[in-house]
Amino acid sequence: MKNKSSTTIESLPDELVFNILVRLPAEDIYNDAMLVCWKWYRTIHTRNFIDSHLRHSTPGILVRNFNFKNNDSFIVSMRQDRAVLSEFSYKFTGGGPWSCCNGLIVEYDYSKRSLRITNPAIKQHFAIPQFIRPRAHVIYPSIAYSAASKEYKVVLTYGISDGGDSCVPRLAILTVGVDQSWRDVCTPQLSQDMIIIAPVISEGFIHWPLERTHVLTLNVATEVVTRTPLPEGCDNGFKFYLSTGKYLSLFVRCTVFSLEVWDLESDSGEWTKMNNIDLESQKSKFEHVNCKKDSRRFVLIPTVWLKCKEVLVFRFQRPTGVFFAYNVRTHEIDWFELDCACHFRNFELHTSSLVWLT
Repeated sequence: MKNKSSTTIESLPDELVFNILVRLPAEDIYNDAMLVCWKWYRTIHTRNFIDSHLRHSTPGILVRNFNFKNNDSFIVSMRQDRAVLSEFSYKFTGGGPWSCCNGLIVEYDYSKRSLRITNPAIKQHFAIPQFIRPRAHVIYPSIAYSAASKEYKVVLTYGISDGGDSCVPRLAILTVGVDQSWRDVCTPQLSQDMIIIAPVISEGFIHWPLERTHVLTLNVATEVVTRTPLPEGCDNGFKFYLSTGKYLSLFVRCTVFSLEVWDLESDSGEWTKMNNIDLESQKSKFEHVNCKKDSRRFVLIPTVWLKCKEVLVFRFQRPTGVFFAYNVRTHEIDWFELDCACHFRNFELHTSSLVWLT
């Protein structure tokens, strides 16, 4: 009598298991897949798997409402060239998200009156040591990853009151899991304007765009701040800055429906001219959101890059819940709507991941 061969989960080839699991959402892996068997559990907890899963994951826009009636959060992602809204399962109880990096979120823990790092997908929290400086006014905390040292660093922009109406700008850095207290970065490059500017994070760098003249950039690995002038001819007009993930994008408004686009290579400090965003031929599609009585306030605001710079999401300067996703390759527009005005929302590029600090 011949032995019948059977296939079980445990007998599946390691490479096949790896390639299947790495394509699942982080929440499904953490809540279900890693509980199937020890083989899957061990695979999921390897550094190689966590890094591979992050590379396979597609970022979305984390949108948090800031009003008393609705404090929910949503994720906007692109599926088959359509913008899809889904509820974000994690409930923010304090302030945030202030900053996102590789699935990690910096938020404010009101119960401890301090910042913490959270990965919502794997339900982990890390308490950040309190920041205490006399007369300091903290504005924007950021988190970024140094690939060279494989460390995450939290950076605070803050001002020290000079006794008058102005503040002296300062930067403080904390290497997560290494530093027990904050370290101040002393450099003459800092500008008072950066105290009120939200930083933009790219791969290994944190940027503070100073509207008309230049960008300040912190190299997270070396902790050196550099000053990069804007491209020639970009001094005037509305300017917007976004992260592509790897680079910093600069948008300069040419007309109501067109934007000049530049990318900054942070290591070299060189700007590269990209293809313009031109929606002039499609301006008839915007009549339902254009307030003719207040045409001066009809400004298209680039909000987030998605799908590796294939899709650019726009909102409008005039408070409205209307957004659209513009595919720069196909020139298609997909409209979507949120239920409260833009000035009550926070937008962050977020990737659901298995990344943690150990």
